[in-house]
Amino acid sequence: MQFSAIVAPTVKELFVNQIEDKILTGELEIGQRLPSERELAETMRLSKTAVHSGIADMERKGFLRVEPRRGIFVNDYARYGTLEALESIMQHSGGQLDRRNVRSVLEMREAIEGYCLRKVAAAPSPELLETLQFLLSRAHQLADQGGDCYEELAEIYFTFHHAICVASQNTLAPLIMNAFHKPAVRFWRNSARTLGLRFSVGRLERFMQLIEARDVEGACAYLKQISDTSDSIVQE
Repeated sequence: MQFSAIVAPTVKELFVNQIEDKILTGELEIGQRLPSERELAETMRLSKTAVHSGIADMERKGFLRVEPRRGIFVNDYARYGTLEALESIMQHSGGQLDRRNVRSVLEMREAIEGYCLRKVAAAPSPELLETLQFLLSRAHQLADQGGDCYEELAEIYFTFHHAICVASQNTLAPLIMNAFHKPAVRFWRNSARTLGLRFSVGRLERFMQLIEARDVEGACAYLKQISDTSDSIVQE
């Protein structure tokens, strides 16, 4: 039997989580002014250092806007938020994106990976095929052994699709994929739990077959098919 380490959140993290939760639930509305750092520290019985550092973190993510001599305001995170804001949204919803954000992530993936697939699938290199086959074999092993291996399978899923981006030789595509690593792994982990291990591995296997067959249009169509159906499946 294996046990995971228990890591208690810091006071600052608890403060950030509470403020972000109020923003994401709409209790704090966009444009609303927050109390001063001093008032927040006194009301929530926190140190001024924890409050100041937490506000700086939320400003960096795009949840808050600090205006000198005017105050702290709730920011339009959908317009100005960073990828860290996306991770906060996923944590707030228990690791599950709402339908609008799921759709957005899938559309971004389709745009980036679709471009890479068109470059790669027409003439896949032996190195890429060897890498993808190794990852597919490992995914099959996980499905055969069963159990709670969703996190590892999600990492394999990410590495599989990231390898396609690397093979495209576009220097930005894999970097963009890396930026989405945490939310992507969280999304694929939840997807595998919903759809099942073997179904999820079957998706990788189908991609492998299409790439081996150099079926560019088939691979891109399959990617679009997944994008068109995954949001509704994951939300069930």
